[in-house]
Amino acid sequence: MKGIAYGVGVGPGDPELVTLKAVRLIRENGVIAVPGKDPKDTVAYRIASGAVPQIAEKELVPIYMPMVRD
Repeated sequence: MKGIAYGVGVGPGDPELVTLKAVRLIRENGVIAVPGKDPKDTVAYRIASGAVPQIAEKELVPIYMPMVRD
């Protein structure tokens, strides 16, 4: 299967500051990759769900990227 991957930032932490383009892309796509082991337990998901409540209906794919000092 082919597709397009979009990188979307959720801004500085306030759901009201997520860009219109990010909101549109989250709404338009059925599969959303979220950084973390449990997507719904991440800061990024909480911010995105505040801006786009429909994200709860999407297929969420966890992308585990531990934050370490290296």
